[in-house]
Amino acid sequence: ECVYCGALNTKLQVEHLIMFNRSEYGLHHPGNIAPVCAGCNRRRKDENNKYLSWEMHLEQICRENNDLNSFFTRKKKIQLHMTEGEFKYPELNEAENHAIRVIANSLYENIKTESEKALKMYQELDSAFVKR
Repeated sequence: ECVYCGALNTKLQVEHLIMFNRSEYGLHHPGNIAPVCAGCNRRRKDENNKYLSWEMHLEQICRENNDLNSFFTRKKKIQLHMTEGEFKYPELNEAENHAIRVIANSLYENIKTESEKALKMYQELDSAFVKR
């Protein structure tokens, strides 16, 4: 079932509870992933255009579904998944978090550079082969 809305018998997707983006540096780790339906796998943003935490996202979904009673139960279940058992999400120290930030920023810069190079090549090929 979807950990956010409780939907059953639907195709589930992987949700990174701590996202891997330019502001959060969550790991692709069993303790950081949860099954969610397609509708719940669209993390919303706040008024500053920053993605909501998984907790805030869960609360919004429960509010929209008029199911605030399930909020605390679902939140506790996710927290236990992240903090206990064999799939426990590792507690990272500041040096480890910094290393992940450095790697993530490097990956984003590499992707940006490669995308720009691919676009330039496409434009050159377009101008060479497409008759206007």
